[in-house]
Amino acid sequence: MEREAAELFEEFKELTASEFFRRNKQMLGFSGKIRSLTMVFHELITNSLDAAEEAGILPEIKIDLKRLDKDHYILRHTDNGPGIPERYITKVYCTMFAGSKFRNIQSRGQQGLGCSGCVLLSQMTTGKPAKVVSGYMEGDQLKGVEMTFKMDVKTNKGLILERKAVDVQSTGVSIELHFKDVSYSLSEQGAYEYIRRTIIGNPHAKITFRDPTGHKYIFNRASDIIPPLPKEVLPHPKGVTADDLIFMAKHTDKRRFRSLLTSNLSRMSAKRVNEVEKVTGIDLNKRPKDMKWDEAEEIVKTFAKMDFMAPPTSGLIPIGKEQIEKGIREILNPEFVATTTRKPKTFRGGVSFIIEAGIAYGGDSGRMVGDQRKAEIMRFANRVPLAFDQGSCAITEALKSIDWKRYGIRDLDNAPITVFVNIISTNVPYLSTGKQSVAPEPDILHEVRQATMKIARGMQKYLRSKKAAKEEAMRAKVFESLVPVIIREAAVLAEKDVPEYDTVLAKVTRRAKYEEVVQEDVVQDE
Repeated sequence: MEREAAELFEEFKELTASEFFRRNKQMLGFSGKIRSLTMVFHELITNSLDAAEEAGILPEIKIDLKRLDKDHYILRHTDNGPGIPERYITKVYCTMFAGSKFRNIQSRGQQGLGCSGCVLLSQMTTGKPAKVVSGYMEGDQLKGVEMTFKMDVKTNKGLILERKAVDVQSTGVSIELHFKDVSYSLSEQGAYEYIRRTIIGNPHAKITFRDPTGHKYIFNRASDIIPPLPKEVLPHPKGVTADDLIFMAKHTDKRRFRSLLTSNLSRMSAKRVNEVEKVTGIDLNKRPKDMKWDEAEEIVKTFAKMDFMAPPTSGLIPIGKEQIEKGIREILNPEFVATTTRKPKTFRGGVSFIIEAGIAYGGDSGRMVGDQRKAEIMRFANRVPLAFDQGSCAITEALKSIDWKRYGIRDLDNAPITVFVNIISTNVPYLSTGKQSVAPEPDILHEVRQATMKIARGMQKYLRSKKAAKEEAMRAKVFESLVPVIIREAAVLAEKDVPEYDTVLAKVTRRAKYEEVVQEDVVQDE
């Protein structure tokens, strides 16, 4: 028995991050053919948007997707960002989990694996290398390099196969990847829809996309305003776990745990640390690395019982109601649009978040199912479209709980409307590792409902006025067809000339309109 155990452990090898995800690619979000391709688009687009914004550049992205065979594609993704210096290229595309710092910052990134996950999927499904052309500034000189490489999953590093200097006209990165076992689709979960929604949440971006049929889509930017960069904020005592404290303890340069708490957490003064020490009986002058798990748990439990000021919200950067409206108008061209950005709130007592919402009616709002337009729910987290797992998401739950009949919508599922909701937070509470649905925290559900009902009232007023105008037009049509006949017949009976009746007719239709407006005001006052 002992020998069997020894043999077993001889076979056991420590996996690198790359090896682990090669064996468990579904944990990268790469599960299903359509979803896999959409997640590739997500990672590459997110990377390009972040890079351009950090450099103060209005993002411009070009994507070319060619089908070589059934479920076999070549994807070429090009951006106008600052580019990647040559020595960092393989680190960006071939190394998973390059950083270990605990960061509390609003981020588009979801899985944290970025482009390296795309290179790994490409290599796993086709065996083909990745090809990158990068233009970047080195001092005052514009440099260009072309590299072909593979990921060495054993070492979690890149293997350069070819490298040459090239002439480039500007900064930016172009990557070419082969994929098999993926599928392009125009469905709600497909890559095209992901781009369409990305533009609504990021109206300052321009994306040109050529699909496998050769059709070229140009999604123009609706705004020239580059959003401010979010700032890192210290986590709030009520927003941390025992695991977070242990992680901080392992990566701190502080000599005492007391100093770690005051420097790594917001709203944590020396006075509050003394309170924690008194309640828990733990010596907080000990070295951070000597902190035990059960002690960290006790500290977190004590945090939960204490009263703290609300966490700072300066690090949260919402899209903004005006920018959301621009994005919606650019893509949906609606008859009516209303947007709102709520004030910051907290969930779990210590995690700040902001809810933004928009509603569009008519035009290209909603989604076509057969020959009918049905309602469309667009869910976002930190400007990123959440394309999957809609049914289990708090945003969907909140929207479904609203009595839409009050706002002029008889049946939400069959209305020509698009409802947009974005949650901004340094710590979005996702339901699972797929990070495509938001957990039903009561504070989040309440804010989504409040934001949506506010803008739905604007839509209700618009629909009422539209209905009134339609009824007025129908009445005017009746008057315009009947009044002339009555006047002519009356003139014949009276044996008189037909009088001018245009003025009378105008007065009658205006009076009908006036009564409609008065009735509308009475209804609103009630």
